[in-house]
Amino acid sequence: MNLPTFNSPSKMSFLLIAVIAIWHLIIVGSVNLSVDEAHYALYGLHLDWSYFDHPPMVGWLNALILPFTQSDLGLRILPIILFSGSLWMLYLIANRLFPEFAWTGFWTIALINSAIMFQLLSLSMLPDTPIMLASLLVFWTLLNLRETQHPPLKPWLWLGFWLGIAGLSKYTAVTLVISLLLVMLIERRFYWLKQPGLYGAIALAGMMILPVLIWNAQHDWISFLYQIHHGTHNSDWSWLRAVQTQAAQFGVYSPLLFIVGWWLAFKLWLNSDSSRLLAIFALPTLMLFAMGSGYEMSLPHWTQLAWLFLAPAVVFWVWQSWSKRFVRWFTYGSSALTIIASLLLNSHLFTPCLPFPDNQDLTRELQGWPEAIAKAQSYQAQDPNTVLVANNWSQASRIAWYARPHPIYVTDNRFDQFDLWFGNPPAHSNGIIIIPSYEAKQPRVGGPGAFKHCQLLETLPIVNHQKTLVTYRLFSCQDFVPPIYDGWVSELPLVKAIQ
Repeated sequence: MNLPTFNSPSKMSFLLIAVIAIWHLIIVGSVNLSVDEAHYALYGLHLDWSYFDHPPMVGWLNALILPFTQSDLGLRILPIILFSGSLWMLYLIANRLFPEFAWTGFWTIALINSAIMFQLLSLSMLPDTPIMLASLLVFWTLLNLRETQHPPLKPWLWLGFWLGIAGLSKYTAVTLVISLLLVMLIERRFYWLKQPGLYGAIALAGMMILPVLIWNAQHDWISFLYQIHHGTHNSDWSWLRAVQTQAAQFGVYSPLLFIVGWWLAFKLWLNSDSSRLLAIFALPTLMLFAMGSGYEMSLPHWTQLAWLFLAPAVVFWVWQSWSKRFVRWFTYGSSALTIIASLLLNSHLFTPCLPFPDNQDLTRELQGWPEAIAKAQSYQAQDPNTVLVANNWSQASRIAWYARPHPIYVTDNRFDQFDLWFGNPPAHSNGIIIIPSYEAKQPRVGGPGAFKHCQLLETLPIVNHQKTLVTYRLFSCQDFVPPIYDGWVSELPLVKAIQ
């Protein structure tokens, strides 16, 4: 891969990426880990070939950092570096596809970083972090393969390698395979089927994802079954859920990227040049979650790869259409909204000073967990037979991380990674439950997977700038009743053995 000459657009793009990375390093130590960050940090503490809900790459990457630091800031350094690498790859791809406008890459980086969702993703070690970089490198390698009718073995192997990295990162890597098949069909590159390099790429990618396959074979294929059932909780398809999903993406990816991106996802299919590839890589992801969201609302970050691929085309379209007044005003309006939202978000992450009502702060989920857990452990120390428990896996992730290495038990009837790590609390045991004010006010009492009795011990408000960001409630609970797992998971031999 040849880097472009260090002309003005590339220099400004490099400086923009550097400034963004430095600013992120300044603000990320101000808040605790999010639920997902804490969950995947626990992956790094409990290294395995794979995990219940995701492939292992995010845990392996965290494991590289944990021997050196376990601070909130330290765990966010690597994702900031990886996201910077993704931005540089996106710059290269944008300029390669649209050389007519030398600043396409620069404004693509600016557009991506104006979106609130990408700002949040850039700060956190999530499965999305490595798959973004791997997917862009798959795309870059594909561009190299298309340059000749008889590609050498090396780019084929690079394609297999980056597909393997993507497969180890997130299960949505399957959309990359779909896109590559579509490229071969649409561009009629059936001669690839006669090239040994293609089968070398398939073999390499297959060998790289063997850890996921082996782990799942040993665990009743529980990850694949979970992903299949994850988006089909409801038997009926609802337009309301689908529209709400799209509305959320409109808000977090910016009006410009969302509206023009959806339009270009279909329009680019009519192009005969390389820009059509952006639609081929974006539309399978958009359609997958647009259709699935009718059964269960899709989270906005699930479609981040699609918007990443469409961003260069959006920028180039705006440049081509700049003479039209409505394009200019729409671009200005969208940019103003995203810049204002970004400034507010970043300033509030740095120091929560916006006037939210008590217990309604935007950053409430990222505040006060270490203090609440320390208080719970002080109660636990008074009775060695009392365990720390959580109502659900999201609460358990923060408690398990900040109380490490002590086991944390989840009191519900849903099977998850915590059941594999720690199992269930002993029958008839006692526990301390921590519940933040933005979730249920009382612990669930009675029935399987719950305690028979609970009493409030203490409330712990977390105060900053003379306002309460969040209030934690600590409960003392007695006489745990083992869970009865519900749904498809209850039939798995692994789950029956744990029970």
